[in-house]
Amino acid sequence: MDNRMKKARMNAASTVLHQLIALSCGLIIPGIMIDTFGSEAYGATTSIAQFLSYIALFEGGIGRVARGALYKPLALRDEEKISGLYLAVKRFFSLIGIAFAGYALILALSYFDLADVKVFTRQYTFFLVLSIALGKFAEYMGGISNVTLFNADGRQYVVNAAYMVTNVLNALLIVLLAHSGADILWVKLGSSLIFVLRPLFFTLYLKSHYAIKKSKNKAVLANKFTGIAQHAAYVVQNNTDVLILTLLADLKYVAVYSVYHLIIFNIRNLVTAFTGGMEAVFGNMIAGGEEETLRQTYKEYKLILTVLTVTFFSATAVLILPFVKLYTAGVTDADYIRPLFALIMVLAEALNCLVLPCFNLTIAAGKLKESRMGAYGEALVNLTVSLVLVLWNPLVGVALGTLASALYKCVFYMVFSGRHILKMKTGAILRDLALTCGVIAALSCGGLLLSTLITIPNYLLWVLFALATVAVTGGCGLLLGALLYPGRVKGALSSLLKKVKK
Repeated sequence: MDNRMKKARMNAASTVLHQLIALSCGLIIPGIMIDTFGSEAYGATTSIAQFLSYIALFEGGIGRVARGALYKPLALRDEEKISGLYLAVKRFFSLIGIAFAGYALILALSYFDLADVKVFTRQYTFFLVLSIALGKFAEYMGGISNVTLFNADGRQYVVNAAYMVTNVLNALLIVLLAHSGADILWVKLGSSLIFVLRPLFFTLYLKSHYAIKKSKNKAVLANKFTGIAQHAAYVVQNNTDVLILTLLADLKYVAVYSVYHLIIFNIRNLVTAFTGGMEAVFGNMIAGGEEETLRQTYKEYKLILTVLTVTFFSATAVLILPFVKLYTAGVTDADYIRPLFALIMVLAEALNCLVLPCFNLTIAAGKLKESRMGAYGEALVNLTVSLVLVLWNPLVGVALGTLASALYKCVFYMVFSGRHILKMKTGAILRDLALTCGVIAALSCGGLLLSTLITIPNYLLWVLFALATVAVTGGCGLLLGALLYPGRVKGALSSLLKKVKK
């Protein structure tokens, strides 16, 4: 148990650090690329990367299926079973890699005409597409299968370490090449070569820590088509809002949506980063038949997420409008101040965080097929509600679709995991959800009203206001956590006091 929780803490710490580094690099690189090469050239590289990512629809879901299948043999240290499943995953992604290479070649040949490129020649565009595709191709051929195994074994910190190092190296290389006058083709090629280092590192780590052996009996990944179908539903769910706004509303609404989504989605990543690696802990416990330990660990996980979700999402509701006012100062072609839209989106993403323990449990237990209506229903609810309401109010309409789908997801996975995995009363689980949502909604509405009545003229005062807000919402989150999970809070305090005495 101590070893599992030690891994979980390492995973959480490394995930938080990885998110902060990724966010920093994500803010630095676009500015440098635009300043050095211009918006059109940078826009072309971004568009190419977006086109190349579409094939991810065919890869998705397999990672979830594979992790669910790997937990038991990893817990039992069944090397033969581990090897068989790992090689099955590797074969699948190798096929995806070959398909990706063909797709990249077709895109390289057609992108110049497809995007009506004017900033590059046809030949230049061809090589630029292939340069950008190189890093992703390397991941398919050796990276993703290793990442799947490491995550299932509770070694997410290894993956995070590789991503942090390559992200920093990539940012440094781009800065160096851009300032030295290098062409954008060489910048993107150098960037891809940096990312090739990841699968090379993963391969070396695999050889030194795992005894993967080839076998004549090929393992079969059960439910892989269910996993792919669920990932397709996930893609629909995450792209519904922008797609509907693009087709049925004005593009200015897409711009407004993107600004709010960027802020709220990064808050979600930050909150969930603190509990990174818990799926592997759940999987190990389920594989070992540790039902009571699983229930107690679930409560600890839920306590942490409840406190963090109340703290950060309530604070986001208060802070987002003053931040957007500063961020979009001088922009007059669209109205970015949307209090109701902001409130609904904050509540939707808060729900997506609160359901995470139950969602992870279904993956850890390998019950993707049994829980498939959660993924399908979530996408269907979002699509239906958004289509019905978008003409009434574009932004609020799609936001209500997102909120409705998040609520459906919460109720479905909490009931499913409570009945079939945790063996807990679902009424208590849903009661905790309702109380938590009520606290977040009350804090958010009050804070949002306050934010509309005050003016924050600069970022420094905004930061000071943010610190005070987080302190208040953090106190509310701790009080709620102590109310919902008093036993887990007492245990955490006792453990902390023992460490202090030592």
